Amino acid sequence: MELIDLIPNSMSFRVVTTIEVHDEHTELPPGFTGRVKFFEEGTVVAVAWYADGQLHNPGKHHPAFRRFRHDGRLKYEMFYTHGLLHDPADHVPAVRGYYADGKVHYEERYHAGKRDDSKDGTAAIRKWRHDGTMRHELHYRLGRRLVEGQTEAAPAPIAASSGRPAPRPPATGRPPTARPAKPPPPRRPPNA
Repeated sequence: MELIDLIPNSMSFRVVTTIEVHDEHTELPPGFTGRVKFFEEGTVVAVAWYADGQLHNPGKHHPAFRRFRHDGRLKYEMFYTHGLLHDPADHVPAVRGYYADGKVHYEERYHAGKRDDSKDGTAAIRKWRHDGTMRHELHYRLGRRLVEGQTEAAPAPIAASSGRPAPRPPATGRPPTARPAKPPPPRRPPNA
């Protein structure tokens, strides 16, 4: 069902096309711009904002996608720019998930659709326990995970010119041991 909503916008109103989806297999019209409300059992479970057929934040402080629990509380929210996850500001992550009581559970930072640490060095992925203590942090640069002490992402592997993957480098450490040869099967005496 398609509706037209008037949303207060500063000193005026903003006209927004809204589609209500009650079936998960419903396809949106190509190039759709507006809001989509997803329903399950008569309750809104998600709200998505589209611009030209792609998820896009309707405003700087409002995410393009929000998923709700069945009691109406926010489960997670995601900020998109032209269909790609992207942090809306330096201090606001692109993805933020919440526990049922509203406490922050995890944050994920993205730049142009790729996980990336923030400019101030904050880890791309941060997760907290329910008591508020840090569970873990994972650092990424341009979509590649950094290991402990690494400051830049490793370069992409070079593919062989034949289109086949490059051969595996030799293993370091001790040389491979030769397996003993199988003993030959016992000989049977010829039948006389």
